[in-house]
Amino acid sequence: MMSKNSFLVSMKENNKRRLWVWVVAILAFVLLFPVMTALMANNIINNTKLLAETYKTQILQQILHDRLIVGMKNLFGFWGYTSFASAAIAIISAVQGYSYLYSRKKIDFYMGMPVKRKKRYLVIWLNGILLYILPYLTGLLASLLIAAGNGAVNGEVLYNAAMAFLGNLLFYLGVYHMAVLAVMLTGNIVITGFAILVFGLYEYAVRFTLQRYQSLFFQYFTYYGTSESPLLSPFGLYAELMVDFNRKNILNGKYMAGMLLFALATGLVSYFCYNKRPAEAAGRAMTFEITKPFIKVFLAVPASLMAGLSIAGTVNFTPGKSMEGLGWVIFGMAAVLIIACAVIQVIYEFDIKGALHRKRHIFISGAITALIFLVFRYDFLGYDGYIPKQDKIESVAFVPEYYEDPSYSTRFDEQGNYVSYQDYSGQYMYLTNVADVCELAEISMREYEKIDWYNDIDEIGESDAWWSYATVIYRLKSGREVARSLWVNVEDSQTAGLLDKIMGSEEFKKGYFTGVSDNIENMLASDRYKVSATFGNTVYQEKMGREQITEFLEAYRKDLASADFTNIKESVPAGIVTLFFSEEIGGSAYMGSTTRSWDVGINIYPFFKESIACLTRNGCYTGVQLKWEDVEKIQVMNGNYDIAEELQKQLDESEDGENTFDDAELIMEMGTHQNYFNYDIDTRVYAEYTDQEQIKEIVSAAYASELVRQDWDNGKALDRNYSVIVYFKTDSPMTRNYGTSAEYGFLEGQIPGFVKEDTVYKE
Repeated sequence: MMSKNSFLVSMKENNKRRLWVWVVAILAFVLLFPVMTALMANNIINNTKLLAETYKTQILQQILHDRLIVGMKNLFGFWGYTSFASAAIAIISAVQGYSYLYSRKKIDFYMGMPVKRKKRYLVIWLNGILLYILPYLTGLLASLLIAAGNGAVNGEVLYNAAMAFLGNLLFYLGVYHMAVLAVMLTGNIVITGFAILVFGLYEYAVRFTLQRYQSLFFQYFTYYGTSESPLLSPFGLYAELMVDFNRKNILNGKYMAGMLLFALATGLVSYFCYNKRPAEAAGRAMTFEITKPFIKVFLAVPASLMAGLSIAGTVNFTPGKSMEGLGWVIFGMAAVLIIACAVIQVIYEFDIKGALHRKRHIFISGAITALIFLVFRYDFLGYDGYIPKQDKIESVAFVPEYYEDPSYSTRFDEQGNYVSYQDYSGQYMYLTNVADVCELAEISMREYEKIDWYNDIDEIGESDAWWSYATVIYRLKSGREVARSLWVNVEDSQTAGLLDKIMGSEEFKKGYFTGVSDNIENMLASDRYKVSATFGNTVYQEKMGREQITEFLEAYRKDLASADFTNIKESVPAGIVTLFFSEEIGGSAYMGSTTRSWDVGINIYPFFKESIACLTRNGCYTGVQLKWEDVEKIQVMNGNYDIAEELQKQLDESEDGENTFDDAELIMEMGTHQNYFNYDIDTRVYAEYTDQEQIKEIVSAAYASELVRQDWDNGKALDRNYSVIVYFKTDSPMTRNYGTSAEYGFLEGQIPGFVKEDTVYKE
């Protein structure tokens, strides 16, 4: 049985040899942590004093208190400094503590002492933990006292400090044990450093490589639901823990358990390797011979595959369209694999002659690499053609890419965190018309795969098809979630019928359009948020109050219930309602309280009768896009791009670079020679209008360019040839409120006749 006094004496003796590590830990936490706290408090106080002329003393004191609390919550919670310090001290402590294993002389010295191997390991291990915990807690206590002296400590600050300490301690143990394992598997400090890097980055590199191969070879791959963050690494788990805590203000038990299990597993493996480590391994690259071939293969295969990705991008190797460049990809992969195996063997033997040794490892690595490449190349696992059976599906989310969504619109969850449109629908859209979505997927995939995107590009451009991107998320009854990308021909009549059923459903609208979400309702009902809104076409804008917003949203929900794919596709927005929400939160550790905001854009279509009636009652809807009374003049530019493309085509088809035009001088005037087969032909024609009657006719046909976009459904759009610049009168409200000019356009097929005549290109 181990003597308690003997164990404590051993710990003291070990600490004498680790004084400089203690100094590093004390500097990091006991000195710098309180200093940062004092500097932050002083900075917040000084910045708040600048508001003295704006706020009364009582209000100013409340602002100062709020900012200090926010700053301390951030400082004592999860932030970059404590993360970096924890990881750095863990690695230093592990390597320094067991560095005697690198030297045979030191091993002989310690082996000659009357101390058991188990005891020596535990003494070093425990000291490595204490030299982190004691400085951290001491520095944290000192920092809390400084914060309390500035009136910046309350229950929230203490809670953040306690949660961060628990999370950082598990993170430290994970990194510490990982570094100890690296020491046990290697024989010198340089290779130990490489081993720590490999442990920290290997899973990330593998995930990155496999996802890029999926993206390269699979037509229906989507990044939704994927993650490059390693889950078998303390760094990846800690990052997820931090993000989740910042969102929900609670430690996620899943990530805490993962970090604890990782720390326990690596700790036990480290102790096992320590007991099995031979003394003669000191100075070698690797401690155990059995690990050498596995490590070589595990490093060479990803290196080869990553090289293939790099070369594929260089030679434009695109399997879905063309196999051109495949030879270069294979050659590059083979070359990198051979070099990687040779370099690793040289490191193993510390001899350049070892580069050609263990050739069988090259063949094994090559076989594994080839197998992985072929799995992706021929989709042996059936990824691309997979559509779950309908009876296996619980619900579906069909997520078109930026469908009828103003560019400045944001999506957010219940906590107010910004999320992508895919994540939003993945969280809130639960379609039960599974059969329609599966049928749409089958039709779209069948037709999409008929196209030779490399050789039929001209035919594709001339066809009526319009392929739009969407993400389909299948939620299976087993609890598994499967996501696939999908290209949908929105001009196909059968597809349009299915889209009417899918996108016309209440479940789709609830899970895609932010304007009907419960999150909006909760924000409007809460006093925490400042709320305002405008209606207009991005040029003309009318403001709306909180009560008007509530009334409008009720009308909007009624109108949206009657909307489907077809009637939205055939309509042009009459305007956009933009909702503005803002909240005072803690964002900056130095400045304290700050503001975060959300902008939600809602398209209003002419068939939205309830919404238009509501906007009209509140004096926001005028029924026109532009008031001619405000206009001084209008400038129209017709790019005549159809003519330019035809001229360019004739030029490109001319033999030996000779032009086929009658007037060679005209060609020189039209453009400049960029390369052998590429000319920039200028066919733009400008016209300016000041006549009142002409202005009225142009105004009646013009739309603000930001209002009408080429959308997912390929609905009505502005004519690409025409650009309309409207100049407002100097005494008009528009000049005072908006500016001197704005950009408009014409819908396709709705250009005034005289404008066409005035701006047609003539050779």
